[in-house]
Amino acid sequence: MKRLISIFLLLTAFMTAKAELSEKAIRDIIIKCDVADTVLQAPDAPTFWQLLRHTNPEFRKTAKSLASSGDRDIKRELINELSNCDQYFRTVPTAPDLYDLSEHIVESSGIRAISPTATLTITDESDIAVFGYPNGYLFMTGGLHKAVTGDTTVLRSLFAAEAAHYALQHAYAHNKYEKKRRNRHRFWRIFGAVALTGASVLADNATDGYFPVELGLMAATAIAATDVAIRYPMRYTPMQIYEADIVAYRYCQLAFGSGLHYIMALRLVGNDLDASAAMMANAPTVADRISVLQYLDTHPEIRSRVKSCNLRPKYIKKYFDPFLPSNYR
Repeated sequence: MKRLISIFLLLTAFMTAKAELSEKAIRDIIIKCDVADTVLQAPDAPTFWQLLRHTNPEFRKTAKSLASSGDRDIKRELINELSNCDQYFRTVPTAPDLYDLSEHIVESSGIRAISPTATLTITDESDIAVFGYPNGYLFMTGGLHKAVTGDTTVLRSLFAAEAAHYALQHAYAHNKYEKKRRNRHRFWRIFGAVALTGASVLADNATDGYFPVELGLMAATAIAATDVAIRYPMRYTPMQIYEADIVAYRYCQLAFGSGLHYIMALRLVGNDLDASAAMMANAPTVADRISVLQYLDTHPEIRSRVKSCNLRPKYIKKYFDPFLPSNYR
């Protein structure tokens, strides 16, 4: 048993070790995550976000799913998480003197072309963070504003990445992905939990397909992360994080003439963003994210594999954000 546990731990360490991205891996990320050529031709910010949605193949799948009557359990999970968001939104201390700035960031971003109710709240909190929810509620902390000395370009650049997560409904797609992954890997989660805790009793304590030790670890994690979970309930895959970065880079090219503004923003607050992403399994480091963007900047010949993938009119008409007030659907 000890030998088996040792082998498992070695394999786990090997599989989870962080390694620098290879050039091939970077190229693959860019080809998969970059925007379509038509998005690069957008004349203004509102059109940018509209074209992003209409030409993104993964969002097309998400739009079809959201427009269908299926996947109700996933929608319900998100709505439950958004109840935490509402609690946070109602109780978080805000910085009223920065309200005009937050409105300027949202209006200039053009995101309201796809979500009339999108909002940005700058909170009166000292830590450095930017985060958002799939209903268009986006947040920055006063600590972030202070860290970048109120630089509007930096703030707009970081906002664009969160707006990308919202525009492409990454949280919904991730919940769907996680549900499938959990179903595929239930056995390995149980085995890992048992091995790491040195438990020797297995099937005797099984309850409804889950072992108490697994439930205990899950409960302990939930308790330890209660404060963070309420504030940052949304989780994204590494590829979604890279995609949001690339969208923000492309947005900065349109808005400011260069995507380097977003790279600079990541450099300024990279360590703090790494810390806030620590709760997400396999989240890429800011160093890796910057490497991808720098490669994109110096290799303009590498383009997205998506040339034209327009969302069919029937899905545009049928699709709606399930988290928006009914009068905006």
